Amino acid sequence: MSNKNFKDLLSSIDALNESSAASVYVPSIKQDVPFSPMSVKQQKQILASGIDNEVENLSFMNALNDIICQNCRDSKVKILTCDKPLIVLQLRKQAVGDTLKITENDQEYTINLNDHIEACKNLKGVTKKTFDLTHDTITISGRIPTLTTDTQYNKHFTQSVKKNTKTKVKITDIIGDIYVSELVKYIDTITIGEVSVSAGDDLTPANAVQLFESLPLQVSTKLAEEVKNLREYENECLTSSVLPEDINISIDAGLFTASE
Repeated sequence: MSNKNFKDLLSSIDALNESSAASVYVPSIKQDVPFSPMSVKQQKQILASGIDNEVENLSFMNALNDIICQNCRDSKVKILTCDKPLIVLQLRKQAVGDTLKITENDQEYTINLNDHIEACKNLKGVTKKTFDLTHDTITISGRIPTLTTDTQYNKHFTQSVKKNTKTKVKITDIIGDIYVSELVKYIDTITIGEVSVSAGDDLTPANAVQLFESLPLQVSTKLAEEVKNLREYENECLTSSVLPEDINISIDAGLFTASE
């Protein structure tokens, strides 16, 4: 194949992908949004990132965040972390097929993703995106983070842990750090008396973690409860009537390989 033919073929594929938009339901706005189909290169990125099982497999989660943001055709739509599970399952259905098999304790379960996705659309959905909590003179305003914010904090956390740990990272050694990092993602502003700082504008991820860790423990407890409520729909999208109560759909690299 000549270099010209190669370039022409590549251009034809790019044009085909550009015209092949698929509708993806985004729960936080309760609308279908056009998405580009996943490419072989993106599947390769997902499978490669899934090999990195250090630090809660954040490389894989960041790869998914990037793909979702890249493939969303509407730049005005800000994808939130609560949208991620259902979007991922829709992209998986379009790319690999609507049959998902899960094996747990030598028992195999088969989920029809068409049925599962429609069931998730009919749930109550994302009813709350923001919150305010107070403790003495402290007020925290929060919101469900965007995928961009999620990636930003994930990268800071990974760099911080690897910088401060010379040996291979064990989850048991950093469980507290993971807990704090996940909570801080949801903070928008912290106000103490008349002094207020905002995430992004005034606070880097490192400063946000440092400030949060200096607050009273009661604040962390209240924030954890708010985050739990905000993540309710996100978690509901990973359950299925086909599965036993204690088994959920796992968002991992294996999701993007064909079921046998």
